[in-house]
Amino acid sequence: MTLKDFYTFDSRNYLTTFAVKSDIWKEALKRKNSKLARKISWDLELGNYEGYEFPIVFREVAGESGKQMRDVLDNRSIRTYLISDRMRDLLIDNNITGWECYEIEMYDKKGNIVSGYNGFSVTGKCNDMVKIDFENIIKDKKRDYFEAKGAMFDIEKWDGSDIFRACGWRIITKKVYELFKKHKITAIEMTRMTDYTCWLGDTKEQALENSIREIGRQNERWEEFKAEMHLG
Repeated sequence: MTLKDFYTFDSRNYLTTFAVKSDIWKEALKRKNSKLARKISWDLELGNYEGYEFPIVFREVAGESGKQMRDVLDNRSIRTYLISDRMRDLLIDNNITGWECYEIEMYDKKGNIVSGYNGFSVTGKCNDMVKIDFENIIKDKKRDYFEAKGAMFDIEKWDGSDIFRACGWRIITKKVYELFKKHKITAIEMTRMTDYTCWLGDTKEQALENSIREIGRQNERWEEFKAEMHLG
């Protein structure tokens, strides 16, 4: 496999999609414990369930939630996703690896229970950072600005899972990409790693300056991530 066989995987963050946040996350913020809130988000995202009581309760976010029930529900600024029973069953039936679901209870703003969804964790791993190719600067002629094109990671450090994380990135294999496309899984955004782009500037000079700065920042972010995740 090459980098062309991998895709980024994220929620599309539609403002019209139903959005919820967990009670335990909100309670941590209420106590002004942002470190705990961040830990809760990472634990649920990565499948570190020890010490948690299930089901995890999620409630609709007043003033932020849309009405559309799509296959992926995000939590706005929080990294945890919920997925539909349809999407969960699709992953199970096709023997997709690198993920787990956890039990939830979800309520709308009127207190009515909303069924058909599950907490979603990415358990597949790649112990490497994703590097954007900031040296490959191209011009987007339609939008008239410059951007870096391409993202990469060390495939040798990937555990072979169909869904996995590399640093803070969710990544899927071509097999999963084609499965999601075929079954029209909604509210997801998938981009081939080699096609990934990142804005750098409106002029070539600005793009070059930002490119140099971002190359240094990538390494700093990786060191910060390793420290937070207790990686070697």
